[in-house]
Amino acid sequence: MKKILFAFLAMTLLTGPARANEQQEVAAAFASWRAALSSGKAENIVRLYDKDAILLATLAEKPLTTQQQRLEYFTKLAALPEIAASVTAEYIRVLDEDSAVISGLYYFSFKKDGESVVIPARYSFVYEKRDGAWIIIEHHSSKVPPPQ
Repeated sequence: MKKILFAFLAMTLLTGPARANEQQEVAAAFASWRAALSSGKAENIVRLYDKDAILLATLAEKPLTTQQQRLEYFTKLAALPEIAASVTAEYIRVLDEDSAVISGLYYFSFKKDGESVVIPARYSFVYEKRDGAWIIIEHHSSKVPPPQ
């Protein structure tokens, strides 16, 4: 019984900080995505996605399943003046040492005809750790429906 209890405590102590570190890494990967979006360069965004990633984008009519489709989509999005994604809620779940999900709420803001536009949206990013880096394998983003 003591051996089992000790093994449980040792595992808990080892997993706690490791999970916290992985959460920080995923939060940093998501921050990199937002910075890439604001860079105005679609290539900076697309390189954060796995070549076989699925993107269900906020302003796209169909799933984007190739790097070329993602490049075309983000070329249009990143060209919007002052484009930015600002997080209002963030939830990170580390599933194991190589996979994590980050979900929450953000809003896109940009200028159109000199006026500020704000689009509230919800998001989910699925990350997989490869060669020490977190890469996006699935991303869903959709407009938040208006209040009823």
